[in-house]
Amino acid sequence: MNQSAAPPGDRGYVDPDLLVTTEWLARHIDDPGVRVVDTDRPDAYARVHITNAVGVSDNYYKAGPDRVHVQGPAEFASTMNALGISDDTLVIAYDSELHFAPRLFWALNYYGHRKVKVLDGGFPKWLAEGRAISRTVPKPLAGRFSPRADASWIATKEQVVSCIRKPDALLLDVRTDEEWTGANARGTRRGGRLPGAVHLEWKNFVDWGEIPTLKAGDELRSLLARHGITPDKNVITY
Repeated sequence: MNQSAAPPGDRGYVDPDLLVTTEWLARHIDDPGVRVVDTDRPDAYARVHITNAVGVSDNYYKAGPDRVHVQGPAEFASTMNALGISDDTLVIAYDSELHFAPRLFWALNYYGHRKVKVLDGGFPKWLAEGRAISRTVPKPLAGRFSPRADASWIATKEQVVSCIRKPDALLLDVRTDEEWTGANARGTRRGGRLPGAVHLEWKNFVDWGEIPTLKAGDELRSLLARHGITPDKNVITY
């Protein structure tokens, strides 16, 4: 059953406030302290987007020619400033399939910005409800974003190696089946997976009904438990 009809607070999440409803956004879309960010690909944003939403040119927020690591503090601050995001801005991220919006959520939290939420149901729900859309590209005033990296949001090589050896730790591989088997090396020197990792592609966490939404809390807990992912374990995802 698609859970999209039930608000996040009724779906059994530990912290439903990490999601924001389309109803809330419709009421606050013109608030000066709110920045709506369309994290879909630029061509999709150019076709149509939520009114007042700004678009991103790089929805991976990666740096350097190898495009492996997240942007450094100065570059990430510049990216956020261009979107009109300051330290006190409430960021509402959305996409079409609950894929790219969580990337911005993670990146902002990594750099110390906790005022960020993901739009429940994303653009499909907004569109289905007949809410305001536009092709106009807003030009926000430059933001003043102060990056404060929080190391707890990222795992180092040493932590990953340590995780491999500990019985109370677990590596969760959320990539595609082809990446897991090594059939798709995804530009890396060697395809495959980390030793001892558990595989559960990210798409398994989404209820793919007419409107893609995060699965209900009980369903997620059951799914994770079947793969040995329980609250007593230190979990590193990749």
